Amino acid sequence: MDARMCEDTPPRSTNRGFTLVEALAALGIFAMAVLVATAYLQAHVVAARRLEVRSALVHASEITIEEIRGGLRPLVSANLDRGFELGMGPGITLSTSIKVDSGGVSDLYQVVVTSRSAAAGEPMEVSLETRVWRP
Repeated sequence: MDARMCEDTPPRSTNRGFTLVEALAALGIFAMAVLVATAYLQAHVVAARRLEVRSALVHASEITIEEIRGGLRPLVSANLDRGFELGMGPGITLSTSIKVDSGGVSDLYQVVVTSRSAAAGEPMEVSLETRVWRP
């Protein structure tokens, strides 16, 4: 009976491991996964930077309007550079322009504050409008 079992059992292979084709296929799949992850990470970084710049633009516009309402800034049209004040990095410009227009009603002025910058090579702009009463 022992002889029969030996005859039915296939001989054991001494070759173990992966073939070259299997190894190349695994490396190809890994390389594709790395490329997809890198593209996703880059898109995430660009989106985060845009969000940061947009937040800074809104903040600059709100600060300027509050300075006008509080009387800290004169009620005249002007252009400001707010990048340094808001802690924007070097090479990033953030400009704010103020446009004041008397709306026909005495002592009531229409104020439009527009802040501009760029994120990832794309220009961005935020504009806020309010009315200010100044006797």
